[in-house]
Amino acid sequence: MPDDDFREYLRLPGPARFVRAVAADTVAGKSVVVVFPDAAVRSGLADAVLLDLEAEIPRAAFCAETAAPFPSRVLSTFGADPVADRHYEEWDTVARWEPWHGMCVLLPGWAHADVGTVVDRWPAQVIACGLPERQRPKLLVGVSLAELSRSALDRVDRLTTTVRWWWGVVDRLDTETHLAATSGTAELGPVAAAVIAELAAWDLSCIDFLVDDWDRTTAGLANSLARFRCNGRTASGNGAPEPTLDRRVRSTAVPPADVEDGWRSGRVNRWGHTVRRAPADLGQAEIDQRVWLAHNRTLIPHVDDERAYFEKAIRGRIGAAGLVDVIDSAEVIEIGTLRWLVDQGRVDLGRSQRARLQTFSRLRNKLAHRVPVDDDLLRQVARYLDF
Repeated sequence: MPDDDFREYLRLPGPARFVRAVAADTVAGKSVVVVFPDAAVRSGLADAVLLDLEAEIPRAAFCAETAAPFPSRVLSTFGADPVADRHYEEWDTVARWEPWHGMCVLLPGWAHADVGTVVDRWPAQVIACGLPERQRPKLLVGVSLAELSRSALDRVDRLTTTVRWWWGVVDRLDTETHLAATSGTAELGPVAAAVIAELAAWDLSCIDFLVDDWDRTTAGLANSLARFRCNGRTASGNGAPEPTLDRRVRSTAVPPADVEDGWRSGRVNRWGHTVRRAPADLGQAEIDQRVWLAHNRTLIPHVDDERAYFEKAIRGRIGAAGLVDVIDSAEVIEIGTLRWLVDQGRVDLGRSQRARLQTFSRLRNKLAHRVPVDDDLLRQVARYLDF
């Protein structure tokens, strides 16, 4: 992803909220370890996030990248006098070096081979310095699981250090915000917009591709996603086996162990309250399921509006004709029952209204069976709703 895209990406609500939360941790006096997927480190996204954090956190600076031990790198970062301050070039003294009290040092773990040692030793040093929390020097460490294992992260002292995972950062609002900015004058109707959002989920590059490539038909989606996969627009388009995914997994604070490999490779992430596979990995069954979710989310409110309209019209005609006994006394009459009354000739709505009722009854049946709505029916519905 180009740097300009990273800047736009990090302005989205979810990433911006994540950056603010990490910055707030440091202002409160905590050190922070941010755990990124390996794919985010390779793409440069992780570095972009740390740069954003440097700008967001008061008195923050990147640790000098030299071969010297960590305490010496800290002194170099803040311009220490190599003679007057040499006493502080040790692990048990560096936290007492006054010029960096209240400062935050950013440490990209992929650029510092001793990051494991730093994370392990830092809590004891910062407690020993005896400073109040807000005056302590802080570390902001970016790592992937290639630099720091899950077991090492589990051992991090939570009294001094917060651990935050780049997991579930992009949510539906981010996807829809990016889609609105990307589509521009592409004239996406609400159904097509919902389909793109549901298919792409957290993979925003898929949005860019589908807006340009997809012909807006349900039948054309599989071919468009196949082209997306062939174009290598995501880390998942590499011929590797599809990551397994237990659909029962819901919202979690960290990637579950059984999807860890998929998360690390950029092929699995949390989106809202579900864990989603990358769109380039989807088979036909999962494509159909996401398209149905989009159709249901967008169209079911309109089905109920139509049902309410026709119920009112039909109740009036039934009462006038003395046919109250043909329906039960339920407060709500289902659209299928309303259609049956019209099809049986019990109520006459006229030709055009009968066709409209039949269309929305068919739509309700499709959605109830959890299958995507076919293109012919979608076109009919769109004409009625002026989409």
